[in-house]
Amino acid sequence: MILAVQSRINGDLGTFLPALTAAWLSFFVGLLAIALLWVTRRFRRNIATVREAVREGSLPVWQLFGGFAGGLVVATQTYAVPLVGVATFLIALIGGQTVNALLVDRLRLGPAAPQLITPARLAAAGLAVVGVTVAVTPGIREGNFLWLPVTLAFLVGMSTAVQQATNARITAISGDPTVTAFVNFTMGSVLLVVIGAWTVLPAGWPDLLSIPWWAWTGGVLGVFFIILAAWAVMHSGVLLFGLVTITSQMGTGVVLDLLEPATRDRVGAQMLLGIALTVVAAGWAALARARSRRSSR
Repeated sequence: MILAVQSRINGDLGTFLPALTAAWLSFFVGLLAIALLWVTRRFRRNIATVREAVREGSLPVWQLFGGFAGGLVVATQTYAVPLVGVATFLIALIGGQTVNALLVDRLRLGPAAPQLITPARLAAAGLAVVGVTVAVTPGIREGNFLWLPVTLAFLVGMSTAVQQATNARITAISGDPTVTAFVNFTMGSVLLVVIGAWTVLPAGWPDLLSIPWWAWTGGVLGVFFIILAAWAVMHSGVLLFGLVTITSQMGTGVVLDLLEPATRDRVGAQMLLGIALTVVAAGWAALARARSRRSSR
């Protein structure tokens, strides 16, 4: 639910500011919020644990860069959601995540044991992709389907599967998901500065007084999402986590689109059928993983 609400808020923020400027604002607010934890001794100690793991080689340096995906998600939210709505954005994001999650689980990029690509898990992922296709087909048929924002969301979704796995590994080492959130927001901020400096800085200081108070909360919601996701993926694996969260994300996304006049007409029977298929896929994936764990014992 948090990711769906954040998508709407950041999308609305993108109507007040240029997309990359909005992404900067959202991400920097989140970074500031999580950086406040530096005043606690426990947080500094757990940050030091991560530094030591990198120095010893038990945590590869590249696994610190999962936050790049978070930066790309926020940048894509501010651009895509005003154009296609929350539900379509999340469907594309989830589709990319689902396709890549099988490989991420198999390669053991996270701390959990490698998950075999069994026929049941492959079928569950396939059904989720079918659900995504069914949900977005009406827009294609009616000629009002926007390929660029949906394609970007799909590609960014693929990167989030890697992010969730590396976040779970950082959390397993530090024992503190807030440390994972700080690493994510730091790396995501670096990426947004690199890709956005050539457009954001020349535009000058934006008119922040024109932005309603609630549009500032997207970054803080992102912090909560990263913390919860980093903890959950440690126990579920990337594919199961991604599929199960479809239920709450898509349900919330549909409600938000129905409340917004500009996107209300995008919610129809076929989109709801697609969402239903992805929910069935989530349940199927959960059962398949439970059977796999029982057999391994």
